[in-house]
Amino acid sequence: MPGFVLEIGSEPLKNFSEEKRKHLLVESIEGKNYYVQRRTIRKFLGDKPFVKTEDFVIVIDGVVLNKNELLSKYVSEDFARVIIDMYKQNGENFFKEFKGSFSGALYDMRNDKWIIWTNHYGDKQVFYYKNKGRLLVASEINFIVDYLRNNKLNYSLNKLGAYCLLTFGYMLEDNTLFNEIRKLKAGHYMVYKDGNLEIKQYYKLDNTPDKSLTEDEIIDGIEKLFRNAVKLEYEKDREYGYRHIASLSGGLDSRMSLYIAHELGFKDILIYCFSQSNYLDEQISKRIASDLGYEYIFKALDNGIYLKNLEEVVAINFGNCIYSGHSHVKNFVDLLNWDRFGILHTGQLGDVVVGTYLTKKKSDPFSIAYSKKLIGKVESLVVGTVNEYENEELFKFCTRGFNGILQGNLPAQEYTEVASPFLDHEFLSFAMKIPIELRKDHYIYFKWILKNRREAAKYKWEKIKAKITTPKIKLFGRIVPVNRLPNLVIRVLLNRRHSMKTKFHMNPLDYWYETSHELRNFLDEHFKRLINYFEEDKELRQDLINLYTNGDTVEKTQTLTFLEAYRRYFLGIEDGDEL
Repeated sequence: MPGFVLEIGSEPLKNFSEEKRKHLLVESIEGKNYYVQRRTIRKFLGDKPFVKTEDFVIVIDGVVLNKNELLSKYVSEDFARVIIDMYKQNGENFFKEFKGSFSGALYDMRNDKWIIWTNHYGDKQVFYYKNKGRLLVASEINFIVDYLRNNKLNYSLNKLGAYCLLTFGYMLEDNTLFNEIRKLKAGHYMVYKDGNLEIKQYYKLDNTPDKSLTEDEIIDGIEKLFRNAVKLEYEKDREYGYRHIASLSGGLDSRMSLYIAHELGFKDILIYCFSQSNYLDEQISKRIASDLGYEYIFKALDNGIYLKNLEEVVAINFGNCIYSGHSHVKNFVDLLNWDRFGILHTGQLGDVVVGTYLTKKKSDPFSIAYSKKLIGKVESLVVGTVNEYENEELFKFCTRGFNGILQGNLPAQEYTEVASPFLDHEFLSFAMKIPIELRKDHYIYFKWILKNRREAAKYKWEKIKAKITTPKIKLFGRIVPVNRLPNLVIRVLLNRRHSMKTKFHMNPLDYWYETSHELRNFLDEHFKRLINYFEEDKELRQDLINLYTNGDTVEKTQTLTFLEAYRRYFLGIEDGDEL
């Protein structure tokens, strides 16, 4: 993800590799004890000051959706001036007032103090490395690894990080695949002064139930805050003269975002969808886009051939997340010319903001893992991590939601910024305090739709393959529309309970692996080649072999993600080269 690199320490070496992406804006500021370079996309530049004043250095990346509100509140037309005023008035966590997808750093020269932050939900990633009075901070692990290589500094494999990837499909907490490189967690910032680094939290999710509101008051609160969040996103596009672009699937989240944008008068929106051809995601989104009068494009994922971009995906996610979770997004965004488009509008995490990750009565922190074959290798980490949260829902939200799902933004962030109104922190804070019994099984979500936007309920919901108004029963802990029962019985009898094994899924990986010789050959041949590169740890090597050989297609791609990251970062083999 483009952003910035920062080196703090006496006489900076500045030995970062040259940025190869020609579409980025590259600029530097330096002083006696620091060097900062931004490598940013040429969009929303008014939202991301990169300046040095008499007393401060400021670098911000991303988009601050409420920038104009802050300009008005702090009575200035200069955003850098506003940032300095906010810092002086509100202290070192002044940026908690920002909304959107942002990260940044501020250097207070008079006090020789650095403050570096990521946003409330951490999708603007910040990584850091500290050693012998020197601190490196970067938006990409690539920047830090290049620096370490260029300066012949050692780094090593984080075996626990490897097992996080092979189990969850993403990292837990601040882990990466490198022992020496950590990730700044969502809602956190770091303070660096006199050679000492301190990590602090400025935003914390709170799901303590607020039982003071009636159901109608809750629905009215959802409606008001959500409309404000949608309006902020789309007005940012208008501020810069960009055309709107939004994702739409067969789910409810992107649908609600689009309906409200439509009601607010944002008409020039390009809608896109990708999935297996003729699956519900395509059918439903196409019909909604047509009924609302929007342009629509569809990218078929058939046969899973897009999964052949293993090397390109790991180059932008650094092995921190399963590559098959990003591959389809990258395959799509690489096809578009993004010059005309503004923010990529999504409905990310709406399902668990107005709903919940808690779907079962029994506690199970591993229910958010892609694979359970190696849970014994990360069990102590998981137990310790869960205990650091007030409850299991918050652990799952921060782990699966922030560290897992939101990494899907990385391919798009190569070209533009990404936003979801469900992550507006005013909306998120309100929704998470809705009592869990009202969020479970989408009870309050359905009521919100049916009270305020009943026309959005006339289409099927992909998750249950029926309209939300269809009578339902609960079967084995799942909500099942009664008209789906015969179909489910047939699938059980044919041992086709897992939709990944049929073509009736957005991205049926197991079906493609079974039916596409080209895909199966690509995955198997890459495993045979890459496993020969890994001899560092016998136990981990055998686990990789077992997981690929005996695992489903998701587990195979987890294995390949690790092996490709190891090849790239620990052996230094360029793409396409052999040992």
